[in-house]
Amino acid sequence: MAASVLIACGLNEQKLPGFVHISEESNVDGSFLISCILGQRLRISNAGTLLVCLQHHYQHYFNAGMRLGYNSNIFLGKTLNVIDVLSDMARQGLNSKWLRSPNGLTLTEQLAEDIRAQLANNYANRSSYTILIDNLSILFNLGASKLQVQQFCQALADLAKEHENLTVITKLSNSDIHQLTDNNVAKLGHVRIQVLRLKSGVFREVDGKLLIERVLDEGRYACEESRKEVLYKVNDRNVKIFNPGEIGVKV
Repeated sequence: MAASVLIACGLNEQKLPGFVHISEESNVDGSFLISCILGQRLRISNAGTLLVCLQHHYQHYFNAGMRLGYNSNIFLGKTLNVIDVLSDMARQGLNSKWLRSPNGLTLTEQLAEDIRAQLANNYANRSSYTILIDNLSILFNLGASKLQVQQFCQALADLAKEHENLTVITKLSNSDIHQLTDNNVAKLGHVRIQVLRLKSGVFREVDGKLLIERVLDEGRYACEESRKEVLYKVNDRNVKIFNPGEIGVKV
């Protein structure tokens, strides 16, 4: 039920680019992309996935997956591992390591360390591995600086370069507010997906617009890119994709 949006974004292949960034404009919700990508990765035989929950807890993605036609619990602890920051803070309160920094590490350093530990335990046994981080802007809410978030993403991009068949996918909400950080993170990879509002405002048949930008070739003096725009509508059990002009709406 999510195949059309993944094909439009070029994320339907078994082998994905090393670093993909999703820029989510204010007042739009691009969380459906995380759920769609998660379902696609889980369906690939022996492909490992690490889901880092910052904006939504794991149960949210389980519920979304069931509506999209897959049961993530079947894969949990096998090909799917989860770092559920949100649920840990809800259970532990002020005792949560994400709020205390017990090892003298910053929030982003602690998260990077946990991701490396998951990678060390699970990467070698998998044909490919994908790290999904659902919303970097939550790190700002928890006290991380812009520099710390950018250094965190740089460390993840370096991991993707060091490991064959490793893909890191990040999402940043309010990307128009955190524009400098968003642009800097997007430059770490070759694929950027922008989730944008419609210029015409709310429209019943369409929720928003996706602008997919891919670097095709980086020459010595120039960079060749491809740009593609599609409209999307998130329904209860699927995501529909339309080409601009297919529906009478100003994009």
